[in-house]
Amino acid sequence: MDIMFDVVRQPTTNCMELYLEREPVCSDNQSNVRALTPIDQQIPREMTTQDMQVDSFLDPGPTDNTVLVLQNQHRSEAIWAGEDPGVLTCRQRLATMMREWQLDHRIRRFVIQSGFYGIYRIGFIQIDWPLITALVERWRQETHTFHFVVGESTVTLQDVAVLLGLQVHGHAVSGNSDLQWDDLCEELLGLRPDRNVLHGSALKLSWLRANFQRPPQDADESTLQCYARAYILGLMGGVLFTDKSGADVQLIFLPLLRDFSHVKQFSWGSAALAHLYRELCRASKMGASEIAGPLILLQLWAWERMCIGRPEKFGARMQDPIVPDDEDTSNIAPVVDGTTIDGEQQPVDPLGCKWRFPVIRRDNPQRALIFYRDQLDQQTDEQMTWQPYTSERIASLPDICIRDQHVWQTIAPLVCFDIVEWHQPDRVLRQFGLHQAIPVHCDTEVKLHAIDRRGRHHYDWQAYHGRYIQLWEAREENIATGEPEGHTMHYHDPYMEWYRSITRRLITPLTQRPHMRIQPSSGMTHLLVQSLTTIHSQCTTTLGALTSQSATRALTDIQIMCTRVLEMIGETRHLEAKPSPAKLIHEEGEPLQAPLPSLDKAPSFRGRGRGKQRGKGRRMQSLRSASSPRSSPPLVVLLPTDPQRGNDLEEPAYPDKEEIATPAESVPNQPVAEPMHILEDEKEVEVAATPPTEPMDMLESIKEMETTQTLLQETSKGGLSELAELELPYEDRPKKKKKLRNL
Repeated sequence: MDIMFDVVRQPTTNCMELYLEREPVCSDNQSNVRALTPIDQQIPREMTTQDMQVDSFLDPGPTDNTVLVLQNQHRSEAIWAGEDPGVLTCRQRLATMMREWQLDHRIRRFVIQSGFYGIYRIGFIQIDWPLITALVERWRQETHTFHFVVGESTVTLQDVAVLLGLQVHGHAVSGNSDLQWDDLCEELLGLRPDRNVLHGSALKLSWLRANFQRPPQDADESTLQCYARAYILGLMGGVLFTDKSGADVQLIFLPLLRDFSHVKQFSWGSAALAHLYRELCRASKMGASEIAGPLILLQLWAWERMCIGRPEKFGARMQDPIVPDDEDTSNIAPVVDGTTIDGEQQPVDPLGCKWRFPVIRRDNPQRALIFYRDQLDQQTDEQMTWQPYTSERIASLPDICIRDQHVWQTIAPLVCFDIVEWHQPDRVLRQFGLHQAIPVHCDTEVKLHAIDRRGRHHYDWQAYHGRYIQLWEAREENIATGEPEGHTMHYHDPYMEWYRSITRRLITPLTQRPHMRIQPSSGMTHLLVQSLTTIHSQCTTTLGALTSQSATRALTDIQIMCTRVLEMIGETRHLEAKPSPAKLIHEEGEPLQAPLPSLDKAPSFRGRGRGKQRGKGRRMQSLRSASSPRSSPPLVVLLPTDPQRGNDLEEPAYPDKEEIATPAESVPNQPVAEPMHILEDEKEVEVAATPPTEPMDMLESIKEMETTQTLLQETSKGGLSELAELELPYEDRPKKKKKLRNL
């Protein structure tokens, strides 16, 4: 109830309707009881009031709800509320097919001719269920992109062509579904299936494997084509167009395989990508428990672009699936240009074949979902490869992978019979080496998700989606373009400022503390960075208006400590001043420099000496003046320090206001032309006019400005003894002020 009323207090809420159910639910009815998942057993369900307050303080986003309008229906909303649905079940049957159904060498040429040989060459790759689930949790059906910490990214037509070697430039995969499927099987497969293996247009894959294992020895050309169609249907049902059953293949694709010379005229790559988009959109909703589609494409895409979840290659070699086990098995190397088998030249492998070898995951303990979530919540720019397909890698790929580059960036609907999903490369221009500006509002037409083949078995989908098919045919007229970009996007780039306001930054709740070895730290890291950045910003703003020297010193110490902690965790980019729009445009390879903060008043130096023995055995420290006029060289003061003191930032001391030595009169800082010598405890201290030097980092700059101005004020009025007295903590100071023997 408290959470509900907190939601109502938001300015965008007009009213709330509350319904109370008086009828008790029968405890004996087990149908309403959801089975506990491994994640449920790991995460305690209780959430204290203090935890709720912490989570409300660390807002996961978005603060601007104009883009992610379906956040209340998204999977991440349930996770943040403590209702973790666990790992998705990934439906794929390729392992059974590759193990029990070998490709006969006599039908290999038909598989190559149709353009599906790259899928066969990749073979079986084990799907990482927790990694797929972590990606689904960041998929947004409003934009058809993954919302990572570093920006939007998605699977594009480029990835389909390069990784799988599928045709992406061709006619839309669509047609009429009002057919007699048993008659069609008898015509194109040469065998009529029984009623118990054919349900509507869904045919059991087990029936295909059992009846089309190996062609007869005296098989003619027509019989070999029937066996080739059956094998291609097996690849479709096991890899590209898998459904939730995981055991069927849809016969709606069979009419398109009638003539092998025309199979390549269809855009099978765009159809597979449309199917993947639809499955991602469905799985990202609350209550989803499984996902199907070309998951091997999604996993290969993640391994190529992110180091999170990427496995290490194992040194062992495996049996190459290019020939059956009972034939020549000497060819286990990747197929390169010019490789021939049985006198026939084989096409070069697509890029996805490099992951065909056995892998071992050493950095992913138990492949836990909570581990991937935490890593994605803390993702950095260095962990994202925006352009993995370099010119050298593309040059080594077969022609089918690279010949359709002119449509890789098309903004068009992807069509696969009843499925229509929009391709939006204009939101991920960095994947094509272009500068990403704030994209225009896109409409992915989420209402299309309600259209499927359930109850529509006799539709002519080519006519039903005629408008979208026309837009796809005009794909070359709507290409996303942009300016080339050769450097990492600045943290305060207008796009990143906008993106952080409209995205969901965190998935893992801050209060999630599972009883396992993997402890999520992303929430604590974000909380730390947000808190220190806010404190540092408020100190910088307040210091310019303060006049009390004691308060100024206290705020300066807080500011320095925040800077130091952010430096230690590598998050000083949050303190960088926003550059002007002109400075954001840099030549290629030129890094953006973080400007140093400026202080209107440099507070007095605070040290901690040790009475009469101070100054002995101390090292020399260089400090630069920040208060000198720009026209005169700054003063560099060499003061002895005690190595046993440690860092002044660890234990700041705040003297009382009345005990701070204030100058009797204001003496302006004058340029010093000649070096002067100060004798402190019979130790010579040199104050020399030296050329200005740049500080090593932001922390030293603030320390130098603070110390040097105070030294100028003290030496100008002969008050160096009071400066030295401030080195002692308040409780250890002598009752009487000490004087220097000589000045």
